[in-house]
Amino acid sequence: MRRLTRLRQPSSIISTCSSSSRFPVSVPAAATCSQRRDLSCAGRQPPVSHSTSLSSRIPLATRAFSTAPVVRHKHHEDTDLEAFEADPERIEIHTDLNIPSEIRKVPLPEEITEPGYTPAETLEGLEWVGGVSNWWEDERNWPASKNYVGFGRSDKVVDPAALEVLTRRAVVEALAVRKGAGDEALSASWQAGGHDQLVAALGVGVEVSVDGSAELTGDFMGVVEGLTARAEEQDVGGADWSLAPEEAREFLKSWDRSWKQISLQDLRLKFAVTKRIQQLTGHVIPDSKLIHIRTVSSLIGALIKPPKPKKLAQLIEAKGAMAELRNVKVYPRRVTPIDKEKMVGRWKVMVRELEKRNLPVTGTGGYGKSVEKRWATGKP
Repeated sequence: MRRLTRLRQPSSIISTCSSSSRFPVSVPAAATCSQRRDLSCAGRQPPVSHSTSLSSRIPLATRAFSTAPVVRHKHHEDTDLEAFEADPERIEIHTDLNIPSEIRKVPLPEEITEPGYTPAETLEGLEWVGGVSNWWEDERNWPASKNYVGFGRSDKVVDPAALEVLTRRAVVEALAVRKGAGDEALSASWQAGGHDQLVAALGVGVEVSVDGSAELTGDFMGVVEGLTARAEEQDVGGADWSLAPEEAREFLKSWDRSWKQISLQDLRLKFAVTKRIQQLTGHVIPDSKLIHIRTVSSLIGALIKPPKPKKLAQLIEAKGAMAELRNVKVYPRRVTPIDKEKMVGRWKVMVRELEKRNLPVTGTGGYGKSVEKRWATGKP
């Protein structure tokens, strides 16, 4: 029977090295060795010659260790100690907080020389004086300047005329800041201002072009300075000030409707206007409505909401969807059985017959469900 001879591996594959592309790295030996490692250091061979070219091109980092103690002079230690003791000096803090005073030590009973003094042995009957326990939980230790002040108003403006006037103020102020200080100032912090800042902003004229761009006429730089002024430089109570509805209607009569066509396609301008509206009116426009706002008119439509109807019939009547249907009729209240009898004209006849028999027209008239049972038992 014939057999195949075993084939040997080609010599070319045996002589081929691995395909990993790694540089030969040689680690230099330490300059000195301890007594335990004399034998191993003496027998260590020098690095191979093929790594000489790499070591000559790449500088090797060496690190020296020493076990010799560091000599420190005593005068250096004294100088460092004096500098450390002088560093934690008490710094005077200027604040309006009611900070606890310094701790005062009470003299020991042996140190008191007052006649008739008897030291207490228990805490019963003693008055508790001082202490810093729950210090910051006491409202008396917090001044009015540390009270939380929110960004927007605490109460929302609900009058439609006042909302429209404050919207124009926000638009004029945003346009003035962009023209006077640049787009970067639109995201800055602005003062809420009061009545004087309102009159200054509403006194600036607005000219709207066909494409929705607006130009300001008047002292718009004064508006910018009022927004960036410090709070103490403005009139007192600016954040709590509110616009009267009668005054708002007078402002609306002096303007035309062209300013409502100002474009809000610029995202920075839209952000500045809505942020200012939140600060002045307390209304936050959600993002779901904000993405559909293109002009000031659509912004006012999203801001001014009609009052919700108190009844469902009022909502259906306002929409007018059921008025065209012949077989549907909307009533302002629930239709009762008496209403149904009145519709067909039987109610008058029923009332006459009930009164003839001395029976109540509406209600039970004192006749309960068990009236026959009382009659049978002889009870009144």
